[in-house]
Amino acid sequence: MKNMFTILLVSLFAQLSQGAENVSSFTAQMITQAELSNYERTSTFAEVVSVLDALQRNSQLIHRETLLITEDGKDVPILVLANPAISSPEQAKASGKPIIYIQANIHGGEVEGKEASLIVMRDILFGDKKHLLDTQILVFVPVYNADGNDNMTENSRPSQEMSPLLAGQRQAHGYDLNRDGMAVETPETRALYANIIQRWDPDLLVDLHTTNGTWHGYSLTYAPSYHTAGDTEPSDYTAQIMLPAIQSSVKEKFNLEFSWYGGFDYHDWPPTELRTYNHAPRYLTNNMGLRNRMAILSETFAHDRFYKRVHAANVFVEEILEYTSVHGGEIQRINREADARVAAKAASGSYQNGIQFEMVPLEETLNLLSYKYIPFTKEDGTTDFVRSSEIVEIQGVLNFNAFAATMSATVPKAYVFSSDFSHIADKLRQHGIQVDTLQASAIFTGEVFNVTDVEHQSFVQNNHNNSRLQGSFVSGNRNFSAGDYYVPMDNRLANLIFYLLEAQADDGLAYWNFFDHYLLQELASAESADYPVFKVLQ
Repeated sequence: MKNMFTILLVSLFAQLSQGAENVSSFTAQMITQAELSNYERTSTFAEVVSVLDALQRNSQLIHRETLLITEDGKDVPILVLANPAISSPEQAKASGKPIIYIQANIHGGEVEGKEASLIVMRDILFGDKKHLLDTQILVFVPVYNADGNDNMTENSRPSQEMSPLLAGQRQAHGYDLNRDGMAVETPETRALYANIIQRWDPDLLVDLHTTNGTWHGYSLTYAPSYHTAGDTEPSDYTAQIMLPAIQSSVKEKFNLEFSWYGGFDYHDWPPTELRTYNHAPRYLTNNMGLRNRMAILSETFAHDRFYKRVHAANVFVEEILEYTSVHGGEIQRINREADARVAAKAASGSYQNGIQFEMVPLEETLNLLSYKYIPFTKEDGTTDFVRSSEIVEIQGVLNFNAFAATMSATVPKAYVFSSDFSHIADKLRQHGIQVDTLQASAIFTGEVFNVTDVEHQSFVQNNHNNSRLQGSFVSGNRNFSAGDYYVPMDNRLANLIFYLLEAQADDGLAYWNFFDHYLLQELASAESADYPVFKVLQ
């Protein structure tokens, strides 16, 4: 009997020891400040780096690079997780595995993705998610807006109701980093394009945010990259196949409700429409659509408590990675087929593509979860609303989560412009676009947009009063000289080139005032002026 007791005791001790080993695989330094503070605090940049240092000290599966040194002197880290470990994009490409890029905190006060990214990396390296590295390579930037993150105040995110107590600022030195996808005026965007998008060429970008305050009834909402002028297949696959599968998995495993991102007007209760955000590629997720890559926008629910928001972001990221670990090859195939399709189509030129768009509803309506609003009559006889604590399902809501072109233009075989516009050539190269220089004088046949007016919007956006050019196209021949710039369209970035250089594109370089100085100078002494980018059609 004594021997049997001893055997049982030894067995129990072994089980406890094994449990202790599992628990102790996380060191104290790997625990985030959000967790340590019982979700009263979010991490400073230094505290994020401290956790990353601890993860790297204890794992051989992390490769670390620098995204940029910020204006405030912060060395923003890129973490590349792979098994076996890799240290270069060349090794990643040779592996044949898809590359998934996850970024958080592009808006400094939206901190949930930052904390969730640290937890996800910890779970993958030391917890129960190690299998996620079997078939994919993961690139993380957990604190994209490092300067904004550390500019913490009590009132930066009033919709989050002091949860956490302090949060950073949305912008970085006066710029909204998620409106800079086309103008590329911030060091963060330049670094993103150079050091991640062009260097690692991720198949999927996941951008983690927290919504500003619509009282929907979901723990998290999402959106795909809106393709607009881009190839439809990567975006449609994301919206119609990948995201519904992830939504179903989250519901089954965690009983959390995730759905389409959007807002509604509670003054028209019950709401009949849910409307998403703008289609423009100034938003980085949409920019990926013009690059034939997939992207997912994630928005946790501002009015949930902090720990719930972190949990929802954590669950979403891990379930995305569960999906991509199984379907990564399919994602790669769809993206590469889009590359080939865009390049081949653009090589022929002379077809129409959209340059301005309007939001339209999907064919299928939405059953919307929302906090219920209660109408009441004010003393002056008007109607107002208060929100109740009850979540209701509103059936048959129009889901405005697609876009249709309202204006189109001809896609050329190439664009040509004078060497006087070297800043345009530099801007295109920042996007990773090939810009050639003419070696001899040449005559090109095509069309040019004749500008009759430059209209400026009344509001300021990222320090710009954006321009709308009025006029019409004129066909003809143009002479260009050796040293002038030639931008061929027979490559996978043709849709991005088109959107950037079209005179009336609703988010192109003309919209961002890059041609204003020249055009306004010309229009000061003439009734019209040629837009200085010529479209080669033959």
